[in-house]
Amino acid sequence: MPCTLSAEIFSVDRGLACRIGYQWHKHRQYKSGNINDMDITIIVGQGLAGSVLAWRMHWAGYEVHIIDSDDRITASKIAAGLITPVTGRRITKSVDFDALWKEAEDFYTQVEIETGLQLLERSPTERYFISSEEEHYFIQERQCELGDDVHLITDKENKPQGFQIKKAARLNVTQFLSHTRRYFSSRRQYHRVNLNLDRDIRVTPDAVELVNPEISGNRLIFCTGYQSINNPWFPGIPDAPVRGEMLCLEMPTRNERIVRHQGFWLAPSLSGEHAEREYILGATYDRQNLIPNTTDAGRDELLKGLRIITSEPATLKGHFSAVRAGTKDRQPVVRIHHQYGRLAIINGLGSKGSLLAPTASKRLMEMFSLPSTKADSTQAKPRSLTKLAHSIARRAIKPGDLAIDATAGNGHDTVFLARCTQSGGRVLAIDRQQEAIQATQAKLEAEGIQHVETLEGDHGIILNHLKSELTGVRVIMFNLGYLPGGDKTQTTQAESTIVAIKAGLTLLAQEGVMTVIAYRGHPGGQEEATAVDDMAKNITRKDIRVDVIPGTTDNGESPILYVFRR
Repeated sequence: MPCTLSAEIFSVDRGLACRIGYQWHKHRQYKSGNINDMDITIIVGQGLAGSVLAWRMHWAGYEVHIIDSDDRITASKIAAGLITPVTGRRITKSVDFDALWKEAEDFYTQVEIETGLQLLERSPTERYFISSEEEHYFIQERQCELGDDVHLITDKENKPQGFQIKKAARLNVTQFLSHTRRYFSSRRQYHRVNLNLDRDIRVTPDAVELVNPEISGNRLIFCTGYQSINNPWFPGIPDAPVRGEMLCLEMPTRNERIVRHQGFWLAPSLSGEHAEREYILGATYDRQNLIPNTTDAGRDELLKGLRIITSEPATLKGHFSAVRAGTKDRQPVVRIHHQYGRLAIINGLGSKGSLLAPTASKRLMEMFSLPSTKADSTQAKPRSLTKLAHSIARRAIKPGDLAIDATAGNGHDTVFLARCTQSGGRVLAIDRQQEAIQATQAKLEAEGIQHVETLEGDHGIILNHLKSELTGVRVIMFNLGYLPGGDKTQTTQAESTIVAIKAGLTLLAQEGVMTVIAYRGHPGGQEEATAVDDMAKNITRKDIRVDVIPGTTDNGESPILYVFRR
């Protein structure tokens, strides 16, 4: 049956619309049909909004084609991915932050589980006062209102210096965008094309047709950020763009991995060959000059701001400029065309794109009456978190390294580590059950692996003992719980596990990682996971960073992955 346009008005929950702050507009409802027996969505622009929408559509079973000019520098490509609940000069928490954050966390966690990438770093951020007036305003007007969301930072004399924002996070935008591009390219659904929006798009009652590439789709969504300002289909959007400049700095003496705000913000780099020494400093705001060129004035302003944050030495490694898609009312635009119901736009996400994109994409699908069938399927199988742990460990380890499997089980992690370290490396495999040691040894023998030592005993006792014998362990892996296929009453214990993890942190080499998967669905598992969580929250060592990745956020018994990085 061909697709048709209807004059029927699509009904929305206006109370919900007001609560989340999106621009809902009356439009003609589009009733989905099939084109060549396949429902096809064309997305123009592969920034944050376009990438998130592409995954949502793909999960829901729609064929997705991404059209992108692949510009070297765009606002999304240089975004720091900051997700910060308390922002602005008035130091306020967004009314809808909790709901937006849950949607974002669910979405990015699902991408992590399916790809084996670590994309979302959940970590507090710090904001320091830039003046005595700001300090006074916070203490008098905001501290009580924000309550448990913040924690006051004081100096040795107990004088307020700033505050820690507890529920903050960062998205590795670079990795997310590049993997999305690779994934859809592998399916021949990514097209590097400079569309002429006046000539290359044709809307008919039955389809949206592109001239180059020749694609017919059921709908087309523009996710082009600032570039949309010259879009003839949605003219004048965004209506308040902002140009910003950022610097990439090499700071070899700085060990802080937390994001610091003080006028500008200074954040550790999340990717790159020398990420451990590089930091990103941003960002300037310019509403007048919208040509995305770097300027000496912008560089000097940023470097002056850096000296307020820190006096540590810094070498300029890169200077970037891009235009963010802002709106006058500071609300994102999620809109279907008033006349052509097959066309839509997501725009105006601005500096909060990492937080807003998952909700914006979901709302657009609801406006199109498209069920996002994958949205509620974030239930993660235990093996999926194991895959993610392997991906994280693989990036930290190299041939010849020393690694430890602290819970050998049936030997799967042991063999993985042995393959990563190769014959010139060394792997220790620990388990308290003789059955597990025998299973691991049999698997190693079958694989022809000879550089693994198996140790039978309590992992807490053994790792604590190894502190006096070993240094420089590159990777340590824990899979807590019981032996798969074995006696389910024989499980790892919280007390011993905490001893083992603390010993493991002492054994870790610089830039080493320790992964801990806790299974909360068996007797004692919840208590063990809680003990690990409490220990992780109370780590005071500045050289240790902890990421927490739940298998799913709507099931308290699902597995959970803790990643300790030194």
